[in-house]
Amino acid sequence: MKLIKEPKFGISRRTLLAGAAIGATQIAAPFVITARAAEAIKIGLLLPKSGPYAVQGETGQNGAQIAVDDFGGHVLDRPIQIVWLDESSPQSTQQNMRKLIEEEKVVAIQGGVSSGDVLAIMPVAEQAKMLLMASGPNATEITGKNCNKYTFRVDLPNKVTVQSVYPQLKARGKKWYFIVASYAWGIDAYNQMKDVLVKDGGTVLGYDQAPLGTTDYSSYILKLRQAKPDVLYVGLGGTDLTNMLKQMHEIGLTRQMALSSPIVNDSDLWAAGPEAAFGTYPKLWNYTGPHLTKRSAEFVEAYRKRFGAPPEVEGWQDWFATTAILTAIKETKSTDSTKLVAFLEEHKFDGYKDAPIGFRNFDHQLVQPLLVASVKEKITDKYDYFNIDSEYPKDIAQLEAAYGSQADIGCQFKS
Repeated sequence: MKLIKEPKFGISRRTLLAGAAIGATQIAAPFVITARAAEAIKIGLLLPKSGPYAVQGETGQNGAQIAVDDFGGHVLDRPIQIVWLDESSPQSTQQNMRKLIEEEKVVAIQGGVSSGDVLAIMPVAEQAKMLLMASGPNATEITGKNCNKYTFRVDLPNKVTVQSVYPQLKARGKKWYFIVASYAWGIDAYNQMKDVLVKDGGTVLGYDQAPLGTTDYSSYILKLRQAKPDVLYVGLGGTDLTNMLKQMHEIGLTRQMALSSPIVNDSDLWAAGPEAAFGTYPKLWNYTGPHLTKRSAEFVEAYRKRFGAPPEVEGWQDWFATTAILTAIKETKSTDSTKLVAFLEEHKFDGYKDAPIGFRNFDHQLVQPLLVASVKEKITDKYDYFNIDSEYPKDIAQLEAAYGSQADIGCQFKS
């Protein structure tokens, strides 16, 4: 990627002499022009700083910073500044979204781990005509019935992830138990997978919703142990998934059934530890394995060098999201969201996955291959927990079809 040289600011000797001749008040003008030229292009970042997804928030911020480094810290001869505000609840995240737009004067906003928070800020983006690059949510309706012209999604919709892992999971049996977080992402994940299971003749033995941030899963695990399912499907992430895995291990349920979730973050399993971690998961990206491209490998190297550990998937997502925004700004030579949206609807990003990837112009979903990954039987590396079982779809020619047609998705942008 071509780096943009840092602009040089200053006033020539001739300008200073001319200013001295016409008076001190006139000499101020060149300084004003210089200051304006040096104004930063601000990118807003909404990611958790506390709560169940705090680790993902930090990793995502790190990934965004690597993208800024890739551009040499400048775009359009102006410095790039990341402004990171907290994503903690739908209401507070919406307030921080307005602060980024109205007070910080950002040119675009990215982030969002919680689908509930993203669904709350999407109308703000539409009203303000502000580009929103949703890097981490999975609820189907974000690029479905709740879609809008100014929101793009990097992460995978639940509708796609359930299809990627179901064939492997159903081989373990058709009696399933569900435990999900009681908000948009978890509930949607249950509905998507339940529909696939029931249509295939499977049985739902039980379904529980747990509040976000639950620390004690003993009551849910007791019911799970009594049900004896073939497969446990959990719409849990962050410390919620970590706590669930640890507590299952404490009573001897580790690997006693198949386990999966709508998506997985590496750090959830790192925190659980090699003895408690298990399962087969859809994975947007992995820092090792046969599907790691040269460009992504360079990202891994840069991330390791700067932060002392490999990036988990959220780091890649926010690295790509920031890269997409900055590429649009660079290529359009503009920070106007209307122009950025038009560019992103047509552009293909090459080198990040096995095939060129891009956002569809009718729903703004990033269409990309994903991985089906299983936790290794024996984990010997502090970070490398996964074997990559396959890529989905296996035939890259079926990539577009795997994400559904416009009629399937139900997205209709307002004119």
